[in-house]
Amino acid sequence: MAITITPLRPTLGAEISGVDLSRPLDAATKDALSRALAEHLALVFHDQSLTPEQYLAAAAAFGPPMRQHYSQHNMPDHPDIGLVWHRNGQQPAERWHTDHTNRERPPAATMLYGVEIPSRGGGTSVANMRAAYAALPDAEQAKLRELRTVNTLDDHHKDVRPEDAEKFGKPIMHPMVRIHPVHGSPAMYFHITKTAYIEGMSPGDSRAYLADLLDRMIRPEIVYTHQWRKGDVLVIDDRATMHRAHGDYDRSESRILWRIIVEGDRPMAA
Repeated sequence: MAITITPLRPTLGAEISGVDLSRPLDAATKDALSRALAEHLALVFHDQSLTPEQYLAAAAAFGPPMRQHYSQHNMPDHPDIGLVWHRNGQQPAERWHTDHTNRERPPAATMLYGVEIPSRGGGTSVANMRAAYAALPDAEQAKLRELRTVNTLDDHHKDVRPEDAEKFGKPIMHPMVRIHPVHGSPAMYFHITKTAYIEGMSPGDSRAYLADLLDRMIRPEIVYTHQWRKGDVLVIDDRATMHRAHGDYDRSESRILWRIIVEGDRPMAA
């Protein structure tokens, strides 16, 4: 395949053309996409038409698909695909986060496929947490490199199945600054509502500290906002970004995304 990579913003995001994700990807294409994701942190593929089986096969280019822990929202016949859909009881994830930090080997990437798209709004924003970390004062960078978060399932989801809580709710510790295994660069790494606490801090102080960090770090110049079209695939590098949904769409319209997360490495401290 002849791949074209077109940057979307100076700090992150690239449009990929020349790739049909419904067809098997050769080794060279997989390697090029892996390197592009590590460099640009968010990849956009337009005009895709995928069955669940084809989507799962395409996701394997970035890593083995992981089972998602809110199984009540997973596709019944393909449980490694989550359905992001407000009509099945979900609220848009409008707070900045990175997925599934409560796992020992959290995702390398999150893939979203636009199946039904509202006429206006409902975008997805991605922030470059590599750039966010680099912009902090040297003394604060040094402090953050010493901190670790204890991660569990979010406590505000009341419909979690008992088997998911048992399997995925055990505390997992990660560094707040991690090294990207492909790019080699440091980035901020945490999920504010999956952080039970920062090691050595109370839960309340931990949440307040993380909220202040987010307010200071995420600036417009390090954000790419994807405006969905039907057939788009957005691949987000969870190792060096945060993302959020925008709930600014008419709830009488459908917004259905198919989500796959792929397994990554155990985060390594900077």
